[in-house]
Amino acid sequence: MKNTFTKSLVFLGLLLASAGCFAQTYLNNTTLSAALKKGVAGTSFAVASTSNIVAGSDLYVDSELMSVVSVSATGTVVQVVRGYGGTAAAYHLSGAVAWIIPAAAQPYALITPDFGQDPAGACTRGGSALTGGTPTSASTLYLPIFDTRTATVYDCIGNQFVSGNLGGGAGGLLSQYEFPSPNTGGTAYTSINSSGTTLSATTQYCSEIDLPATKFLTGLGILNGTTVGTDKHLVALYDSAGNLLANSALAGATSATASTYQKYAFTAQYLAVGPAQYFGCVQTNGTTDTIRMIVTGTQDTYLTKGITSQTFGTLASFTAPTTFTTAVGPYLIVY
Repeated sequence: MKNTFTKSLVFLGLLLASAGCFAQTYLNNTTLSAALKKGVAGTSFAVASTSNIVAGSDLYVDSELMSVVSVSATGTVVQVVRGYGGTAAAYHLSGAVAWIIPAAAQPYALITPDFGQDPAGACTRGGSALTGGTPTSASTLYLPIFDTRTATVYDCIGNQFVSGNLGGGAGGLLSQYEFPSPNTGGTAYTSINSSGTTLSATTQYCSEIDLPATKFLTGLGILNGTTVGTDKHLVALYDSAGNLLANSALAGATSATASTYQKYAFTAQYLAVGPAQYFGCVQTNGTTDTIRMIVTGTQDTYLTKGITSQTFGTLASFTAPTTFTTAVGPYLIVY
């Protein structure tokens, strides 16, 4: 078994010797190219991409930790020791997410029987989408953080550590569902907010998303109004502290199909740990199209906000709303 405690002392010493030289890193992931059987002590298999995978790194798939022995010089085959760190060599579906844990990250991104204490309390994200800044402690050098003992994942959401259960399969507990926010129930889409609200090209429209469980997010869907086909939209996901977590292409995509949820994929999938509060936002480059908004008297317990003086394609952190404002919060789905 890898002596993670000994390794942790080495890396902790490096951390203290060069505090301020570390930028916070969000871990990379790939997917399995085929299903894996359970109970296999050592094996080779293909992944979608071997980028960032090297000998000595770990892969964390569902609730199983694997130690990488070698990576093929050509192709996408990795050789691993399975069932590492006290985990079991379990069955995994084709397409299951494999988180890549570099050797330098192992003392900070993994909580195993040998080392680690569950993170709790305040934390700091290192800038928009974790692209800069210096964390305040070793526990936020790498995100997310995985507890291999309990299949729990931790992330820094709203400047507090939030935990969630990874569940099974290729994502999380909600991986197979589209989660609406707000939930329209049995209401016909065409009866929500009349024909929709005409947008402003200088306003970013945001709604609260209360995610009940951990979910691997591909993107956000917007409930279109009756006028579509002219303007381009983009979407962004923030936490409750206003940190940008994920977004669709900044060039936007033209709206299409009235009175349906139109999906906008993030530039990279994001593991949203829940239960936690998030905010989904929409920008547009024109003033023709309509989207359906939450209005007074209809699900107006959600926090919403229209952020003015915005430039289409420019995303920054924002101050999360604390009240409801009518006709500025879009009906969304996370998928």
